[in-house]
Order: sequence, then C-alpha cells, then structure tokens
Amino acid sequence: MSKRTSKPWTPAPGKKDVIKLAKEAQEKTKAAREAMAASPDAPVQKAADGLNPIAVEAGWYDWWEASGFFRPRSDFEEWNAERVKKDGQFVICLPPPNVTGSLHIGHALTNAVQDSLVRWHRMKGENVLWVPGTDHAGIATQVVVEKKLKKEQNITRHDIGREAFVEKVWEWKKEYASTIRSQLVQTASSLDWTREFFTMDEPRAVAVTEAFCTMHERGIIERATRLVNWCVALQSAISDLEVVHMEFTGETKIFVPGYEKKVAVGLIYDFYYVVKETGEKLQIATTRPETILGDTAIAIHPKDPRYSHLHGKHVLCPFRDEAIPIVLDDKLVNMEFGTGVVKVTPAHDPNDFECGKRHNLVEMAMLDKKGLISVEGPFKGMQRFIARVEVVKALKEKGLFVEQKNHAMKIGTCQRTNDIIEPFLMPQWFANCSDAAARALKLEKENVLKLHPKRYGKTWDHWLGEIKPWCISRQLWWGHRIPAYECTIDGVPCGADAWVSGRNEEEAKNKAIARFKLSAEQAAKLKLSQDEDVLDTWFSSGLLPHSALGWPNTEHPDFKQFFPTQLLETGHDILFFWVARMVMTSLLFLDKLPFDNVYLHAMVRDKEGKKMSKSKGNVIDPIDVRNGITLKQLHAKIKSGNLDEAEVERALQLQSKYFPDGIKECGSDALRIGLLANTSGSTDVNLDISKVTAYRAFCNKLYNAVKYGLEHSLGLDYEPPTEELVAPLLSPEGSPFFAWDKNPLVDEVTKTLKSKATGHTQLAKGEKVGIPFVCHWILSRLDRAVIDINKHFANYEFSDVVRVVCSFWYDDFCDNFLEMMKPVMKGTAEAHIGKHVDVFKHTLFICLETGLRLIHPLLPFTSEELWQRLPGDREGRGPSIMVADYPLPSGWANSGVDQKMSMLLDTVHGVRAMKASYQLNDKVMPEVSVACKNQDEAEFFNSEKTFIKSLGKIGETTIVKASDPVPAGYAAQVVNSSITCYMNIKDLIDVKAEIAKIEKKQKTLEKVIATLETKMAAPTYAAKVPEKVRSENALKLKNYKDELADNLSQGEKLQAMQK
Repeated sequence: MSKRTSKPWTPAPGKKDVIKLAKEAQEKTKAAREAMAASPDAPVQKAADGLNPIAVEAGWYDWWEASGFFRPRSDFEEWNAERVKKDGQFVICLPPPNVTGSLHIGHALTNAVQDSLVRWHRMKGENVLWVPGTDHAGIATQVVVEKKLKKEQNITRHDIGREAFVEKVWEWKKEYASTIRSQLVQTASSLDWTREFFTMDEPRAVAVTEAFCTMHERGIIERATRLVNWCVALQSAISDLEVVHMEFTGETKIFVPGYEKKVAVGLIYDFYYVVKETGEKLQIATTRPETILGDTAIAIHPKDPRYSHLHGKHVLCPFRDEAIPIVLDDKLVNMEFGTGVVKVTPAHDPNDFECGKRHNLVEMAMLDKKGLISVEGPFKGMQRFIARVEVVKALKEKGLFVEQKNHAMKIGTCQRTNDIIEPFLMPQWFANCSDAAARALKLEKENVLKLHPKRYGKTWDHWLGEIKPWCISRQLWWGHRIPAYECTIDGVPCGADAWVSGRNEEEAKNKAIARFKLSAEQAAKLKLSQDEDVLDTWFSSGLLPHSALGWPNTEHPDFKQFFPTQLLETGHDILFFWVARMVMTSLLFLDKLPFDNVYLHAMVRDKEGKKMSKSKGNVIDPIDVRNGITLKQLHAKIKSGNLDEAEVERALQLQSKYFPDGIKECGSDALRIGLLANTSGSTDVNLDISKVTAYRAFCNKLYNAVKYGLEHSLGLDYEPPTEELVAPLLSPEGSPFFAWDKNPLVDEVTKTLKSKATGHTQLAKGEKVGIPFVCHWILSRLDRAVIDINKHFANYEFSDVVRVVCSFWYDDFCDNFLEMMKPVMKGTAEAHIGKHVDVFKHTLFICLETGLRLIHPLLPFTSEELWQRLPGDREGRGPSIMVADYPLPSGWANSGVDQKMSMLLDTVHGVRAMKASYQLNDKVMPEVSVACKNQDEAEFFNSEKTFIKSLGKIGETTIVKASDPVPAGYAAQVVNSSITCYMNIKDLIDVKAEIAKIEKKQKTLEKVIATLETKMAAPTYAAKVPEKVRSENALKLKNYKDELADNLSQGEKLQAMQK
C-alpha cells in the first residue's frame, strides 16, 4: 500500500542511541530474546504452534520503551511549527486514574480507545505524545487508607495525627501507582513514561498554588458562607459528583454510618403550623421533620386565593417560643402541589436557602458538623435521625401531627461512606467560573470545540448554562492545602474578610500589609494562619493538560511544543466535572482551548446493566482477563480488600453468580479488541466478559493464518519483491482508467501510487489488468479495508474499525483467499491460473504485511510478533511495526471486482447449502453444474471454476447454459435470477430414505402449525395475551410455514429423481 514521505523512525544525529538501548533491553529478559529476531539480517524464526498470548506479549513492551518508540519524534528530530502543519501532531493526556487502587475494566476500555488512536497517529508519521499520570483522589484515597488503618490496626487518623496519616497515604500511593503502571504496561499502553506526572508532585503543586492565587486575585475565587454537601461520616464537604442519589418508592430501612439500627426513609410527614394572628392551622408536608427545628418562615404563592388573607401574617414555631413570617414566593411554591404551603429552612435546603436570600430570612443551623441537633431544647445533642423520630412523637403530643405515608423520593448519599448527605451552611472557598463557562458554551456552539458524539452538546449546555459557584474546599488531610491565610492581630481578625492568598507565606504577608494598610507596629504583630482545608481533587485535575506540560512555565519546552493538545478522551459521566473545568481553566489562564476535540465513551456496566462496584462483586481487573483467574482466586482478592464484613459476603455470592468458572485467559490483545468492539454511540455498555474473551479465538485465527501463510503458502525460502511497483490505475469504483496526473488516488505529495504488489507495472489507458482475478479481488478488499478503517479511526468509530478489520482477516483472507491459494500451491489449479503462482505469493505477502500494519493499533503485541517474522528487507521496513507506515489506499479498490467475487461466493454458498441439506461431508465430492443465463457470467465462472471447486469442496465442475437440460439425479439450488447450481446426488444418498424423512418432518410441522393457528384464533387471544407474546407467536408461525414450504420443495425435488 502507498507510503508517507517521511522515513521510518530513526533518532536524529547526536541524540540517544536508541538502538543500543533496545539491544540492552533485549538482554534483560529471556522472553525478549526469544520474541525478537537478534538482528535485521537474522533468519526468520518459525512461529510456535498455536497462539500463547502471554508468551507472545513478553518482552515487546520493554523493547518498545527502551527503543524510545513511545516518545514523540520531536525528542529526536527538529519538529517546528511548519513541520507540525505538514506532518501533523497528536497529543493526548491519559485521564489520570485514582491511586485508590488498581484499574478496572472501564479504565481498560479508556486505555484501549486511546492507545489505538495513539498508535494510528504514530504510524501516520505524526509527532505523537501520550502523557501518563495518576490522580491523588483526595476523598477516595483518604477513605480507603482510613479503612485500612481501622481494619488492620483498629485506629483512626485522629489517633496518629495529620503528619503521620499523610505519610501512610504516601505509602499507599507508591504501592498502587506502581500497580497501575504495571496494568498499563501489560495492556500495551504506549505512554511516554519519561513525562509521567502525579497530581500532587512538585510541578503540579506549583501549578495549583498559581491557579488558586491568580483566581483569588481576579476575584473569581472568594470565601463565602453557602450551602455545601456535608458528609457527617467523612466530616467534609463533597462535590456533586461524589453524591449518589438513591431512589426509594416508599418506606425503606437502610444502614447509615454511626447508627446501630436501620433508618427509615421513603416517608413523608404531614403536620400543622398554627397561624399566630387567626389561630387557624396550615397543613404542611416534609420528608425531614427534624428540620422543623431550623424553620425560619413558611411560604405561600402570592396568587393563591386560599391564603390571600394570610399575607403579612405569622405562624408559631412548634418547638421555639417565637413566631416566624409567612412569605410570598412564586419560585419556591407550586400552588398545584400538596396544600400549597411550604416550610422554609434556609440553612438546610438549597431551594430554601435561595428563598431565604430573596426574603432576608434568618439562616438558623439546627445541626452541627457531627450530625447532632444544635438548637436549644429537648432534642439538643440527639443524632439527626433519632431526633426525627422524637420530633414526630412531640408533634403528636402537641396535636400538630396529621399523618405519615409512603413517598417516592431520591436521597443524596456519599459515594465513599454511604452516609446521607446534609445540605450544610458553612464558610468555604468558592470559584465563580460563569464568565469562562459562557465562553466555553459559545465555543462549543460554534463547533470550535467539538464533542463526539454530538448529542452531548445538550449536556454541555445544561451544565454550563446553569453553572453555580463551585465549592473547592474540603475538610481533609490528603490533598493540596489551600494557599490562603487568615490574618489576625492579637487574635482579632483584620477585617470582615480577613483572608489573603499567597504563593508562599511571605507573599501572603505582604498582601495583608498592603490590603489592610497596616503600620509597622501592626505588621510586627500580624499572624498568618494557613487554612487547614485542602482543595477539591477536581481543582488540580482541572488544570490538565496544561499543568502536565509545564504550566505555569509557558516557556517550558513541552508546553511550547505540545500545548494545546488535539484530543481529550474520557467517560461521558465527567463531562462537566472534569472536561468543562479543564476548558474553563485553560480559557482563564491561557485564553485558548486545551484541546479541539472531546470523545466521550460509554460507561461500562456488567452484563445485566448494573453499575460495577467492588461490593457487588462485578468489578473486573483487566489483568485477570489477560492472565485468567479462578473463582477461588477472585474470592481471595475480595477477602483481602477493604470491604466491610457484610459487603464481603455479598460480593462473594455475586462473584459466584457472575463468574462460576472464573475468567479464561485471553491475553491483552484479545481484551483490547473485545472492548473496542463494544464501543458504540450508546451511553452505556452492558459488558459480558465472556464475549470479550471470545476474541481470543480471533487472535488465534490471525496467528495461525499468518503462520500458515508464511510456512506453507510462501515457504521459508520466499523473498518478496525488492522494488516498489504501482497498482493498476483504476478508480475505487472500477470505472475508466485515469491519466496519472488526474487519478484521484495518486498521493498529492509524492505523486505516486506505490505498492509492493504483483510484479506488474503501470498500465496504459485501456489496458486490462494483468493479474489473476482472485489476487485483484483480495487486494481490492484490502484496499477497501484500508479506506474504511482510516475513515472510522478519524471519526472515532472504534467498533466499526473492529468490524472491518475482523471481516477482512476472518472472511476475505482466511475463509476465502487462503483457501483459494491451496489448489494454486498444490498444482491442482487450472493451467491459466496455476502459472501465476509467484503472483499469488506476492499478493499473499502484501496481505500479510499490510494487514498486520492495519491491525497493529488494535493488537499491538500479536502484530509485532508476526510482523517481525515476515521475510524480506526487515531493516528497510523499520525496526518495529509500531513506527512503520500505516496503510493508505493504493488504488486496488474496485467495486466491479468485488461484485463478481460476491457472485462467485454466493454460488459457493449455494453449493455448500446443498451438501449440508443432504448431509454430505467434505470427503464427498459430488459433480456440479453451474447454469448461467448471461454469457459474461458463464465466461467468468469458466475462468474461476477452480475456486468454486476448492471452496465448495466439490468434484468436477462444469459451466452450462441455463437452457441446457438438467441430467437425471441432479438436485437444484437457485443462487439468483440468472444462476442455478445443479448437484449430482443420485448415487450419494438413499432417495427413498430421504423422502421418508421429509414426509415425517412434514407431518410434525403441519401439526405444530395447526396447534398454533388454533391458539391464535381463539376469541380471547387478542385481549388476554400480551402484545409481546402475540408478536413472538406470529413470528414462530411464519418460520414454521417457511420451513414447511422448504420441506415440500425438497420433497418434490427428490420425487423427481425417482421418475
């Protein structure tokens, strides 16, 4: 296939000798020595019998990395802006996995998508960089380390203190970061490890501090008292992403951390407020009766006629000796819902908080951070859900309780602790990114920022169009400590807002002196106390990819060369929480987008559509799929983890259900292509791991096909053509010949259309193709695959890439072309075909070499193993398939040739169907006549009947006219309106016995049809039988009738043979 103009990958003069490094890597491991030829001049080694994926994968990754193949070409060659424009550049940042543990199958999908793209772009000759990194994952990591301390030592973080606890977390990070790297290596992720980052390493810490201080100085970040998602168990605010909304249809009792008994949810409680001025009772409903203790108003709609007489009135607090106002609010109150009266608790509900701001209401906190009632009275000090029960009792005693009833509802819970989240009013740091959000919205609408699939533009609009200040502070010990300082003098704050930010304490002090206009004496007494809180994890990850490339140092070589990047690929669930924040911070600090395209893949769920979770036992480690694992070993991993005792038992049961036989070994390549086959435009992928491991069979088929082609069809002494020769000058549709300078398939840069092909030179206008039809056909199919796969990669259609490449290797190459070569190689083909044995060999070599390059982004290990074994000028091809040219169209694609072969294969399928219907095995080789109405078709079949015989496993084959009489004893099979196959079966089967079988089957089918028709004709059938069942029955009836018609037709043919 045609090549790019740039040479195979080579280091620039004076740079590192990567070939030396590669040889050193070979010496490190026996597996590498066995896997690779010792030098480009070494003889080709015979491949092992059958694919052993683990053995094949051993050694290659070390060699690739040591050779520098994962690094961008600009590390070794000059690659300025002009060359970027000419040859292209592709930079992508790996979404940093959390160091909370190992990667799961969802990460494996992400990595398979990204690595296939990276390898495709690299083989296209572009300057490619894939940046690896891990995320410190503040809350998630702190929680798992706390669980580990509790489980192993029965201590809490408070027992050992902040400094010692943080040290424990760093130990955890080192262990699991290495585990994550090992998983990425084993799945062939071609990341540039020389540029690996961690979101809490020193360069990223500098970036985080710079970002916070700059945003604070611009007024984007401010300290304010607002509602946050408070997790009592965690003792921290959490982001919206970390809130899981559980649905309940009615009363349900659930476990809540810190409670001995289960807590009842899914209930709504009706009670009365008494109007102070009139004494009348107003019925109100609430799902949280304990929050009555913090009510500071009730609200009605200003246009509700039922309550117009209560405008300006008050109601009496049931548990405080005071009256609270009745406010008019058309935003909070829906007149059509309930009684049209709503309680208002500004300090504990987001909607009530906004209402409180509109009406200047008191914000009364009735809970403290530990989840205990904080207001004076009989409930003070009670846990919130115990207080709920007691408040209801007290309302009953006061005669104010009406009823409780089931109520469908959603409750926010903490993703990490399962605690019920409390809206909590407290001073925190907030980032107001509304201006950047507006710019991000505009850029997406103008298609400057492209989202794939496009439907996610609506999600983008929803989140950014309604953006609210982002709470960026967390009450944790693990994370980037906020670079803000409270300023006091003699213990007294320097002002209402006594906080300053600083890149260091000295800068913060100077800011404070200037801002508060302190005298020298005051400055001497000034005390700076850094905020104990840390920043939300999304704050640091939101600074990617620029922080991974050296920002805030915009003169950093990586930043100058690689920013902005070309693509961000991630799951659609974090479009706002991560993608949007990266876009906004890049616009804020750099006034440009961080990437042009965003590809959002589907979320991976288990085969039943359930979310994957360790406690559910359905989380899959990709390395367990690669290596295989028994059920016993799966159980052992659960038992050694951090799950609670009850969760462990549940997980073990579910593991036994999902993986009763464990998981079969399939290797990394099969895992990758199996996952890519499951990518689609849907939002979720219900992944059946058995279907993924089934791709082991495809990898094995590929391996054996190449091995067979090399050792049997080509032979170990075969040498491919040494000169590059042009393909026929045909358009993709096989229409007229084009002049060279007008051929649309000629490379615009080189003005050539080259291919190590068939030994045939350029054709003159009107000259016929001097190449066997079958060879032209397989090269057409190969070229069509090249065209389609490049298109699908460009459009992020990964399942289509898999479909096309599997179709070429499975159907076109293995099932057809290799089989068609057998009579040629055995010398049994007709003379006009057999004389082209060298052309067949060259064509086979092209398919092997080009096909392996074509599939390399999907199957990196297997393709490298096989490509290195190909004969010919290995040094000229380059050191590795991963830096070889990716195939480009060569002009062989021809729809006319494809259509002719489809006709031939349809005929073969007809022949096979006849043999199968009479249970004739491959050893039985009946005579066949192919009757053609069209003379051109007859001539074509005459020239290619060798392949009808070899593929159909039949004997003597003749091509006859459709008008010729059919000899006695021949069965017929219609291929299409102009072609019919006739097979001599009279002496091969017992006609009477076959007729008896058919008659017996006929009676059975007639009985089944009659029974089903009677059932469907019943008067109550339509009313009583569900529509789905009726549709299924109608389909069954049709199939039975079709089968009966086929049976009758076959019987008639057999009866004719007896005449």
